[in-house]
Amino acid sequence: MDKVTTRENLTWNNEFWENPWDQGGLAVISLFIIMIFFLVMFAIVFGLLPLPEKVNECEED
Repeated sequence: MDKVTTRENLTWNNEFWENPWDQGGLAVISLFIIMIFFLVMFAIVFGLLPLPEKVNECEED
């Protein structure tokens, strides 16, 4: 019984990797997830940085 299910799983797995549309879809989904991850990290890093102090030109004189 295990040999039958393993053979069916291998067939489906090989069919998936041979189809370029499935590979492209996987690449697009992966890039989308990575982009969201980097945007969240960007927001966290720059949200934690302190704001630069503004220099008032009138006070310098």
